[in-house]
Amino acid sequence: MNLGTLPWRRAVVLGLGASGFSSAQYLIERQVDLQVLDTRDNPPFRDNLENAFPDVPVHCGIYDDAHLNGVDVIVVSPGVSLSESFLKEARSRKIEILGDIELFARACPAPVIAITGSNGKTTVTTIVSEMLRAQGLDVRVGGNIGRPALDLIDDHIPDVFVLELSSFQLETTSSLRPRSAAILNLSADHMDRYDDFGSYANAKKRILTNAETAVINVDDSNLAQLNIDDGVQKISFSLSCPTSDQEYGIRSDGSHEWIMRGSQKIVRTDLLSMNGRHNILNALAAIGLVESSGYPVSDRMIKALTEFRGLPHRCEQVLSKDDITWINDSKGTNPGAAIAALRGMGRPVVLISGGQSKGADFTQFADAVQRYTRQVLLVGEDRLWIAEAIGNRVPVTLADDLNHAIRLASRWAQSGDAVLFSPACASFDMFKNFEHRGDVFRQLVQELIT
Repeated sequence: MNLGTLPWRRAVVLGLGASGFSSAQYLIERQVDLQVLDTRDNPPFRDNLENAFPDVPVHCGIYDDAHLNGVDVIVVSPGVSLSESFLKEARSRKIEILGDIELFARACPAPVIAITGSNGKTTVTTIVSEMLRAQGLDVRVGGNIGRPALDLIDDHIPDVFVLELSSFQLETTSSLRPRSAAILNLSADHMDRYDDFGSYANAKKRILTNAETAVINVDDSNLAQLNIDDGVQKISFSLSCPTSDQEYGIRSDGSHEWIMRGSQKIVRTDLLSMNGRHNILNALAAIGLVESSGYPVSDRMIKALTEFRGLPHRCEQVLSKDDITWINDSKGTNPGAAIAALRGMGRPVVLISGGQSKGADFTQFADAVQRYTRQVLLVGEDRLWIAEAIGNRVPVTLADDLNHAIRLASRWAQSGDAVLFSPACASFDMFKNFEHRGDVFRQLVQELIT
């Protein structure tokens, strides 16, 4: 592998999770003198680093500005806030601060398709990669999904990289030049990290800075009037009827509803295996990204799209019994995700929500609850606060835990209903992560309902 050279002699990697370990390995292999810092006493990849590179100093717990002496660059892990006093001091010393995606961008040897948004990122990233692979392309997938981006670079150059990117990753990225880049949607998330929604939205919009083509959801009120830089082509998608070849949407011909590009029929929506209207938007985004990156949609790509059944914990059907469908949407970790799930059900909903709210605004969530649900069960740390946001719009019950909520939902759900578990919150008050939370829901439903 041609490792190349880097312009720094001494570096700090801040944060020793998956991306921090990946960044450390990347720098060490290129002969950069390195130290790794983490506020946690035992970060998750400490053993990996110490076993692989025993001579690299690792400082866990408290660190101070002395660790900046002689440092040329700091590689910040996504979980570290840029407002940390340590980083403020680094900026005052003119030390370069970047993240692993920026390192990737400076070394990237192949075209990139980049995807961000408050919700749906992993689904669209997966659909895009499956469509391209169906066409026989060598595709590397990573970033905020699966492997860290730097781990995707080796001696073999793929046809295309497909990256899922979070707002945290985009904060420290300036050189990425995607062939196409999508913002799927914007709704309040991570308000415990950002000063306001505008700061969060601006981080997301950085994905478009150097893109050749921007793929934008114009059904989203926060994106419909988005200003795109000169030189960046704009492609839009929505659930409306498209009027030009620069627009993807849907139209009925009287017999079937079709995904369209302008006046061109692409695929019938009823052939999609994914649940929910929001997944039609995800399909539209994926098609727009693929075509705007220079890969015309083929029959093999359409087959991959229609056969894709969705990912676990994302509007995943767990059980259907007595004409009541139980849906696991544990990945709904913010109000916007839960709203999208509610809109996509197409039937009356008994909703189970709650967890750690991350400081999010639940006003629009409460409006959606009023429109789409007839009973809400709340669990978790912030259930009282969410109940106050909903008010008396619909009946709200505070459940002791997920087991209790499922038992109550089984009593109240009627034939034709969906019992939707879409927490609108983070999971860490009661679970390891959203996957653990979804697994527990799935197991409880199968035990209690069958």
